[in-house]
Amino acid sequence: MKKLYYKTSLVQGAGRSILNLLTMSLLLFFFACTSEKKTETGEAKTDTTAATTNIAPADPPSNFKHQTANVNGVDIHYVIGGTGAPLLLVHGFGQNWYMWNRLLPELSKHFTVIAPDLRGVGESGKPESGYDKKTMAKDLHELMKKLGFNSINLAGHDIGLMVAYAYAAQYPTEVKKLALMDALLPGIEPVWSQVSASAWWFGFFGWPASGEIVAGREEQFLTNFWPMVGHVEKPFTKQETDEFIRAYAVKGGTTGAFHWFGNFPQDAKDNVVFAKTKLTMPLLAMGGEYFGAAFLKDHSRLVATNVSKTKIMGSGHWVVQEQTEQVQKGLLDFFLAK
Repeated sequence: MKKLYYKTSLVQGAGRSILNLLTMSLLLFFFACTSEKKTETGEAKTDTTAATTNIAPADPPSNFKHQTANVNGVDIHYVIGGTGAPLLLVHGFGQNWYMWNRLLPELSKHFTVIAPDLRGVGESGKPESGYDKKTMAKDLHELMKKLGFNSINLAGHDIGLMVAYAYAAQYPTEVKKLALMDALLPGIEPVWSQVSASAWWFGFFGWPASGEIVAGREEQFLTNFWPMVGHVEKPFTKQETDEFIRAYAVKGGTTGAFHWFGNFPQDAKDNVVFAKTKLTMPLLAMGGEYFGAAFLKDHSRLVATNVSKTKIMGSGHWVVQEQTEQVQKGLLDFFLAK
């Protein structure tokens, strides 16, 4: 999927929905067939990602450190470094805090940067519930309070965009500027229904059994999923690939991360209520040329009054890795502007 426009007709959306159901069925069949492989001696051998689970968590730049805090009843792991006003960076699906690693050296010259792992993945806790974005935003709000930050800049990508919006909607006086990066908000129409009709993975990831189906096959799953919404071939370094796979191969990681999608119906209800009061802080809608840029500014205007746009040329969904310099410039221009 290289281009996805919100003006797609409902007829086309219905056709894609049927195709998506077929694709999901084939995917389930594929995982069922590959769940066990026979050795030459006939012994059943489960296909796992065991090698990645022995990899130590990636290190941030030298001026950052790993920390963990218990907030809102869950352990939240994060890295923190730099000086200046706080800037909270929220990752999305298929990645963890390490998605920001390329940007941390420059951003930390201007801001105290905090990059957490969301509940459900990596070194953060993986409780059975609390995966609606309203609650996940509260996790991060309590983290900011524990760190002594009462007014922050905030950026979120993918699922992190949804969490960042829920944070700003609940605590609008505590967010100075907000950057929403290459995704969309559940329940905010017409874009939500039209885009989600094309995203077959929304349904599969939200299915209760999906985490167990993918567990042990994180490398196979992620390396086949990433290109589906990207544009640049192989945008991740080996270190990034290893860290992202490792973060989801942690026990409970796939189930926790898929809960983010399973809670979309609740998120949609919450967002309809949030949207009744539009955000007034400056909001940057940053989208890749081949994904979010087509709709994100207009989509954001449905929930905010002061919206600007940065289009990341030559990029699909993985904007930070596909076009690092453009993203870094866009974020710095936005957050440093007076």
